Amino acid sequence: MSHSAEALVSLTIAFGAALIGGEVSMRLKLPAVVGQIFAGIAVGRLVGGLVSESSVEFLKLLGELGATFLLFLVGLETPFAQIGKVGKDAFKVALLGVLIPFILGYGFSLLWGQGSVQSLFVASAFIATSAGITAKVLQELGVLNERFSQVVLGAAVIDDILAMLVLSVVSATASGKGISALSLVWLLAQSIGFLIVCLTLGRGFAKKNERLLDKPKNPLSPWSLSILLCLTFAAFATYFGLAAIIGAFVVGMILAETEYQHWIQEKVIDLNEFIVPFFFIVTGMSIDLEAFSNPSTIGILGLMTLLAIVGKFLGGYLGCKEDSSIVGVAMVPRGEVGVIVASLAQGLGVITKGVYSLLVGMSILTTVFAVPILGILIKKRDHSKLNSNSVAAD
Repeated sequence: MSHSAEALVSLTIAFGAALIGGEVSMRLKLPAVVGQIFAGIAVGRLVGGLVSESSVEFLKLLGELGATFLLFLVGLETPFAQIGKVGKDAFKVALLGVLIPFILGYGFSLLWGQGSVQSLFVASAFIATSAGITAKVLQELGVLNERFSQVVLGAAVIDDILAMLVLSVVSATASGKGISALSLVWLLAQSIGFLIVCLTLGRGFAKKNERLLDKPKNPLSPWSLSILLCLTFAAFATYFGLAAIIGAFVVGMILAETEYQHWIQEKVIDLNEFIVPFFFIVTGMSIDLEAFSNPSTIGILGLMTLLAIVGKFLGGYLGCKEDSSIVGVAMVPRGEVGVIVASLAQGLGVITKGVYSLLVGMSILTTVFAVPILGILIKKRDHSKLNSNSVAAD
C-alpha cells in the first residue's frame, strides 16, 4: 500500500473513531472531548496494524492544526475587552497555578526517588494547563461569555508564558547548556512583547483597516485571509517562545473586534467540526497502556494525578473569589501540554519510558477527571442562578 493510501486509511479510522467516541460521550451526558480522548487511546492500539507508523506523524500534524484552530475560534468568541476586565484575577490564578503545582510536583518526584533534573521535568508537567481542552468544554457548554470563562482563558495565556519560561530553563539545564539571567529576561521580554504588540498595535490596525479583508476579488477573501493570519500569528508565537495556540488565540481576539467576526466565526465552526477532533484523538493516542500493568505503577499514577489535581485546583480556587470552584477545576486538565513536556523530557533522554507513560497518563487522567466535573459545576451554577432569579421575580 502506498504512503498516501496508508495516510487516507489512518485518517478515516481516526476521524470515524472521533465521531463514535464523541457520540457515545454525549449520550452519556458528557462533553464530546472525553469520548474522543478514549477513542484516541483505542486508535493508539491499532498503530502498526490498521494505522501505520508512518501515518502517526500525519495525524499529529492534524492534531496540532486542530488545537490551533480551536483556540482561533475561542479567540473569535472572546474580544480582548472582555479578557481585560478580569486581568487581575487571571494573573493571580495563573501565578498560583504555577507555584503550587510546581512545588508539589518537584517534592513528589524527589520522594519517589527521581533525580533533581528528572524532578524538574515532572514539576514542569504539573504546571501545564491545556487551554485547548478547557476552551472546548466551555464552548460546548455555551459559557464562553461568562466572567469565570474569561478568567480561565486569561489565566491560560499567562500560564503559557510562565510554563514556557520554566520549561526553557529546565530544558537548558537538562541539556547541560545552562541559561543565564540575561537570557531568561530576554526570553520573558520576547514573549510579553509579542503579546503587547499584537494586542495594541494589532488591534488598532485591525479596527482602522478591517475593510482590507474584503479588498481581493475573491468573495471569500475575509475567510481566506483570516486563516492566513491565524497561521501567521501561530508561527510567530513559536518564534517568540510561546505555544502556537496562543498566537491563534490572540489573532482571534483581534478579529473578534471587527465587523467580520460572526461571518468568520461561522466558517471556522464548520472547519473545526473536521479538524479539531484529531487534536483529542492524538492526545489519547499518546498513552501506553502496557506501562500500567504493574499495580505499584498504578498506585504512583494515582498519587501523581491526585497531587496534580489538587495543585491546580488550589491555584484557581485561591486566585479567584467569584465561581472559585469552577475556575479551579477548569485549570486542572493538562491534556496535550503535559504530553509535550513529557515528550521533550524523553527526547532529551532525561526520563525513562515508564516515567514518560506516567506523565502522559497523569495528563490524560486530569483531563478525564476535570471535564465532567466542570460540566456538573457549571450546570449546578446555572440552576442555582435560575432559581435565584425566579425567587427575585416572585
